[in-house]
Amino acid sequence: MTHMHIPDGILPVPLWVFGFVLLFIAMAISLYRLRSMDMKKKIPLLGAVSAVMLVVMNLEIFPIAYHANLSVVAGILLGPALGFQAAFITNLILALMGHGGITVIGLNTLLLGSEAVLGHTFFYLFKNRLPVFWRAAIATLLTLFITSLALIGIVAVAHIDPELIRHGDEHGRVVAQGQISIATFAIMVLSLGSLGWIIEAALTGAVVKFLSQVKPDLLVHTLHQPKAAK
Repeated sequence: MTHMHIPDGILPVPLWVFGFVLLFIAMAISLYRLRSMDMKKKIPLLGAVSAVMLVVMNLEIFPIAYHANLSVVAGILLGPALGFQAAFITNLILALMGHGGITVIGLNTLLLGSEAVLGHTFFYLFKNRLPVFWRAAIATLLTLFITSLALIGIVAVAHIDPELIRHGDEHGRVVAQGQISIATFAIMVLSLGSLGWIIEAALTGAVVKFLSQVKPDLLVHTLHQPKAAK
């Protein structure tokens, strides 16, 4: 939902450059936090989760045109640091496939990476208070609401017609289909998006509950997981 399919040349240069600057800072922080983590187990899981995110984000839920991200699942299973890395890998591959321009990789990674971080945080805040399904579902709803507000903020700051990010001709060029205001865009995102949030919350809750039953050790980790002793 919060992945922007915006071609290159639409967003103001200062905005997407600032997105890359923040991305580099966030990547540096996440990589620093990974130094004390046992990567032998986490790297294969990172690849698997990134692959699943990539597949799911290429599927559209009709008729609300919603794309699930499963970024909250990534945050819960991988932790904030590796979850952010999964968001970067997924967005990079999507951009190379034409799902959004190269220039929006920074902003898109920040949005999805934030979902991984927030989803992880909310999920463990509700620990011992709610069943696993509801912990994951509520964490997803709260996370997607916050990041959708961030998406609306990006479009507002960019001062672009929101309709431009939704339509293109047969050659992939952006064409205007009439202007809509940022207020109308916000209503569309929060109303139609809320239906998608419920679907993704249910999907996330089901996935996390299933994994907690068949592979509970995947959910037992902290922000820093020490390396295995030699």
